[in-house]
Amino acid sequence: MPLRALRSHPSPLYRLPGTALVLIACILAMLLTIGLSSIFAWRDREATFRHATDIAGNVGLLVAEHAARLVETSDLILRQTIQLAGPPDAPLPTDRATWERITALIPTTPYLTSVWLIGPDGGVAMSTRQFPPPNINVADRDYFQAIKVGEERVISAVDDNRYSGGPLIVLLRPLPAPSGQFRGAAAVAVSPRYVRDIYQSFDIGYARSITLRKADGTILLRETEGTAGASADRGDGTAIAVQWPVDDTGLSAEVAIPRASIVEHWRKRLWAYASYSLAAVAMVTVIGALAIQRARREREAEDALQHAYDTLEERVHRRTAELERTNAQLEAALTDKEVLLKEVQHRVKNNLQVISSLLRLQAARIDEKARRGFDESLRRIQSMSLLHELLYRSDQPARIDFATYLRQLCDGLVRSGNPTGARLTIETQPWTVDVDQATPLALIASELVSNALLHAFPNGHPGTVSVELLPDAEGMRMTVRDDGVGLPPGVPSPQRRSGGLGLVLVQALTQQAGATLHIDRGSGERGNGTAFTVSIPANGARHSKAA
Repeated sequence: MPLRALRSHPSPLYRLPGTALVLIACILAMLLTIGLSSIFAWRDREATFRHATDIAGNVGLLVAEHAARLVETSDLILRQTIQLAGPPDAPLPTDRATWERITALIPTTPYLTSVWLIGPDGGVAMSTRQFPPPNINVADRDYFQAIKVGEERVISAVDDNRYSGGPLIVLLRPLPAPSGQFRGAAAVAVSPRYVRDIYQSFDIGYARSITLRKADGTILLRETEGTAGASADRGDGTAIAVQWPVDDTGLSAEVAIPRASIVEHWRKRLWAYASYSLAAVAMVTVIGALAIQRARREREAEDALQHAYDTLEERVHRRTAELERTNAQLEAALTDKEVLLKEVQHRVKNNLQVISSLLRLQAARIDEKARRGFDESLRRIQSMSLLHELLYRSDQPARIDFATYLRQLCDGLVRSGNPTGARLTIETQPWTVDVDQATPLALIASELVSNALLHAFPNGHPGTVSVELLPDAEGMRMTVRDDGVGLPPGVPSPQRRSGGLGLVLVQALTQQAGATLHIDRGSGERGNGTAFTVSIPANGARHSKAA
């Protein structure tokens, strides 16, 4: 597209200078880079929250499983202790042998600190801490009141134990007793270090809290790191909390990760997106500066090129105008020549028709023998007239479809010169030739077809004359074949049959057309007949002109 056309383009982008386009492209590239980085960073934030939620769920599931095993093991110790406490109607054992048997159960279970037998009044009847047991009464404790009113199993928490100096988890089961009586309870104390060790073994990369709760919401145990526990307790959405039930114990394990810890973890990775964005912006800036510098140089070159283009365009316009005038003159001359050529063809056809009419008038005044010569001359003139008529009708004044001419020629000959009523068959394919080659071929076809119709069947038995115009390996092949009496032996030409020019004229016209003639005697079904084959090579026209 010309430079002037680009500058006058209706789109405003084409009218902007190159530096402005470069600046716009750089700004768009920077905005796109920052926007894509922001989208990726936000998606990474959402992925971080999903990852933290998955971790909280997995850790909560593990804590719940371990807590279930802890309760299951502690409950097993309780049942063994209840068996050692004796039958339902027996008093609580206080002897040293029973104390030693119960104390032997403690090493079998990790984190089990002590086993207690509590009487119906809340007094401690036996404790694995010491023998005899200390003078301790737990009648005012919530867990003892719960087991006394008929609970099957009670799990509770002790905030400050006099022996451990820290929180404990207590599991109680009532001792078997006669119906309607309360004999006491067996209790085990478990150190929360079991859950704390599990908690500390998980390095998930976030601040977190692990909590064991009862069904009524009472907290049995909580282990925290940072502010995770406070965030989880607030319930205001500042932490992600996942709860898992601890089998059928009525407990639940909860793992909470504060959102602030997740966001902090995500912000540590923002530097990567920021670095990519800054690097991309810096690269775009450098490329934009180079592009602006190059655009300025291209603008200068464009101005110089525009000047040269304007000068060249003016010269081209002048030269084009001159060529258009010359082409108009040539087209007018060519049109005049085509009209003149068609007019010449038309006049030649008319003159041939006039000559044919004169010959017919003259033939009426002569004897029968001389009239045959007039008829042959008339036939040749009519074949030439048909050739010029088709040339006049053709879109190409100097070329003709010889297959169309051959069909019309044979149709006219079989209607006007077929005294025996022979049947004529034609098989042709389209073939366009110039007038120099068409003229001798037309006379050859007229001579061969008319001789076959007039002389091949002298006995009055109608036969068949076949005319073919088909391609072969060298060019085209025209064949005129009949199944009549054939040529007499020893006679190389049909002059004795026709009394005319015969094969002499055909051979002369064949040489003029640059073709070759082949005569096949005895080509009919009964061994008779004659076939004349004219082979026209692809360069036959050049041979004709040379001859």
